[in-house]
Amino acid sequence: MDIKKRLVADSTYASFLFRTNHISKYFRNVCIGDITTRDINNFLDHLLTGGNDAKHVTKAPGLAKRSVRDIKAVLINIMNQAMSEGIIHKNPALDASLNAQLARKTAFKEEDTFFSYEECRRFLQGAKGHPLYEYFYFTIFFGLRRSEALGLKWSNINLELGKLTIASTVTKGTVIHREDVVKTSSSLRVYPLSPEQIKLLKELKGRGNEFRKVMGNTYCENDYVFKHDDGSLYYPDYPTDAFRKLVRSMPDLPQNIHLHGLRSSCVSILVHEGLDIKQIQKWVGHADPETTLKIYTKVKAEQAKEEVSAKMSSLIQLQ
Repeated sequence: MDIKKRLVADSTYASFLFRTNHISKYFRNVCIGDITTRDINNFLDHLLTGGNDAKHVTKAPGLAKRSVRDIKAVLINIMNQAMSEGIIHKNPALDASLNAQLARKTAFKEEDTFFSYEECRRFLQGAKGHPLYEYFYFTIFFGLRRSEALGLKWSNINLELGKLTIASTVTKGTVIHREDVVKTSSSLRVYPLSPEQIKLLKELKGRGNEFRKVMGNTYCENDYVFKHDDGSLYYPDYPTDAFRKLVRSMPDLPQNIHLHGLRSSCVSILVHEGLDIKQIQKWVGHADPETTLKIYTKVKAEQAKEEVSAKMSSLIQLQ
């Protein structure tokens, strides 16, 4: 563990711990030499289903196919290490495989679910007055990652020139990292601010100044835009949990969307408005054009279905 921690970034190490914890928890009372391929197949099924029994009693949500595949890769490495130390003679994880039917049911990525333009509008209407309203608005408008929205600083914003720069992030590994870095070179981007957005930011800054006056020395001084009224900083999971609760309070909206889906919602709106892939990729800061293309294709496919449905309805009518 210590060697791994020295070799990788903290966020990568946190992901490694997440995977090994699943393995150690499931096999905690089993000798590594007694683990068979069947045991590992059962373990992979357990991860995909969340440990649900035959009666479908939900104990926990199952993991996504990609996460289970990553955990299997860690298990293979563990078994390889055991072989090199002479503890076992064959790696049983090499012959293990994911159950295709179970994997298909959990084949989900956060960027695969997003709001349409109309759903974004209804969500923001419902979020009006919520402490995180401005956070959600800017996330949708600029297609920000959670780390980018949390990392936004007043020093990154020029209200006089109407410019907003994405240059800082807040991420969660084994500890919270607040850094003046972004995910990739394409993530470093500058946006123009509309008069309405400048007014909104000035109001937000004004509210912060009022709380600073009221709370005096107890106010937590920092340069971050999005924070609690007392100036204390948001824990990274706070907007994620708040978003989930807010969506649940709006049953007319898709309930399977995650906070990261707001970033993809920005893409869906831009596709709907006719912008091309390159423009959208630069706006949201996707390093891989395939990510943009996937959402672009999905939105276009839905538009095509609506157009065909409208055409068919005009041609074939109920008598």
